[in-house]
Amino acid sequence: MARQLGWSQPKVSRVEMGRTAFTIKDVAELLALYGVADDVRAELLAATAQDTGEPAWIVRAGGYVRRQASMLSLESVTKRIRQYQPVLVPGLLQTRENAWHIAKAMGAKEPDAIADGRMRRQEVLLRRGGPRYEVVLDARALLMRTGPVHLLHDQASFLVEQARRPRVDLRIIPIGAESSVSSTVGFAIYEFRAAQSPDVVWVESLAGDTYFAAPEDVARYAAAFEGMQGIALGAEESISYLGWFAEEVDRFLVRPPT
Repeated sequence: MARQLGWSQPKVSRVEMGRTAFTIKDVAELLALYGVADDVRAELLAATAQDTGEPAWIVRAGGYVRRQASMLSLESVTKRIRQYQPVLVPGLLQTRENAWHIAKAMGAKEPDAIADGRMRRQEVLLRRGGPRYEVVLDARALLMRTGPVHLLHDQASFLVEQARRPRVDLRIIPIGAESSVSSTVGFAIYEFRAAQSPDVVWVESLAGDTYFAAPEDVARYAAAFEGMQGIALGAEESISYLGWFAEEVDRFLVRPPT
């Protein structure tokens, strides 16, 4: 273990016997060496962060299929999810065909498994006692095309259906809207059913996921989300906007000059 981690053997002994302080980095290296699953890794790193006072931790993605399973585990124990997306339609709201093409474009070797995983994740919104899902979606994400043009129309129409679900609150920031609050990356804020579990912010990247649990960090993201909700159209206006977009999507497609 010492050789693989680049540690001294005395350090390994001190850590194992609880005789030395350890950091998030130390625990993350140990969990990676042991091949611990992402959802368990996230839980252990969260506990370590709380003990050491470190405000954030990073979990390696571990492959797209494993990430879908980890996200399902996370989403199934929440009572409220707030999510902002400036680039892509969130996985919880994607059509299966769109999910497949997005996974393919992002380099996934098993796009069918990814698409199936996202469909399973969407079932959490239909279950009794499932979470309330609040989403702010920049309309530019509706134009992200990774496959045939009909994907854009079908996705917008599907969003109209999902936005009418009782526990879904979908707000659209229309193209060209003036933004006094912004974020260059998407994020989600999870509130858990267990009273003792603190809120967590999740930020996704290609190589891994970053989680923030420090109250001041969560408050900063919550304030940004609330600000972007204020910029977005209301719930009914957003549904109307999506219906209009589905009908007029061809107008937004760039064609080479003739």
